[in-house]
Amino acid sequence: MTEEVVFDTPLSLNLYEDFDDDEDLWYKGILVSLVTGDVTPTQAAIDIDTYITQLANQRYEAYQEYQELHPGQTPTDEEERDRVSGPNPRGDVEMLIQWAARLCSAFPPSHAGQERIISFLEALRDLPRHKVLNVVFPREEGDGMYTAMELWPLRGRWLSLQQEFRYIEDEVIYRTYRAKQPPPSEPDLRWRNFQSAIARITALDLINCDFMCSLGLIIPSHSWYPDLEDGNAEGFNWVAGQVIAAVQWLLRPEVGRYVYQQCRNADTVASDDRRVIWSLEKWGQWKEQLARVGEEQRFGVHARELAKLACQRMALYERGDAVEL
Repeated sequence: MTEEVVFDTPLSLNLYEDFDDDEDLWYKGILVSLVTGDVTPTQAAIDIDTYITQLANQRYEAYQEYQELHPGQTPTDEEERDRVSGPNPRGDVEMLIQWAARLCSAFPPSHAGQERIISFLEALRDLPRHKVLNVVFPREEGDGMYTAMELWPLRGRWLSLQQEFRYIEDEVIYRTYRAKQPPPSEPDLRWRNFQSAIARITALDLINCDFMCSLGLIIPSHSWYPDLEDGNAEGFNWVAGQVIAAVQWLLRPEVGRYVYQQCRNADTVASDDRRVIWSLEKWGQWKEQLARVGEEQRFGVHARELAKLACQRMALYERGDAVEL
């Protein structure tokens, strides 16, 4: 298999688990049909919204009926306890988004699978807004057990759904480079795919994943950055893999413009908080480092070419000339 094919070929979905129950399998079946093109993003969104809504209503009715017959009691049978535990649409949404996030690591930038995932999230956001009951733990005596939750205001940090992507980041990020060959290895590609997807999802204001942007990893001052003075190839391979992933925040015009506009809001970052990443100072550091990578043979042809292209795009964003890209 050639490197070009590897770069453009989807990886394994890593979606199914041995402990999946019938409900898990139903959700995952819809998601697989989505990314394979067997169901449209709009239809997948409608089916899942309908299922979550109906399930919440059924669980609420089951809980009410049980409490009428057994006031204040909890079933001892596990299956029955689950049936009458009350509606939990928030948990269903979080679970769904985490599985979608895992799929993001499988598909290359602009691959049809990635396009369908993003279109699916947009389709959810575009559905007519409506409310469902969601069980909550009362903070004080007398508080209600349920609250109305709106579906689907996917924007920014709704329901802290960025944390579902954070869980998947922990699966695909790597601190040390174990592959003997330079990129692309599977970890490189999975990390690149994930960065590409979250960059687009963030720029579209669907779910704000900007604190997971990997541009900071390519800067020598980062604590994970390897010592390149010893000439060890693994260090150069690590940087190359990180560059291939990080430039996904710069190559697509709508994403690169978003990043540049965010950076223009602050000259420097005065906080060590990882979630605060945008500034013109950092923009300059990324640009300087990418220019360095573009000229160093030991980073490999793929990282060098992408670094050079990213530098060109950054210059266009600065001049405001990226509209026609």
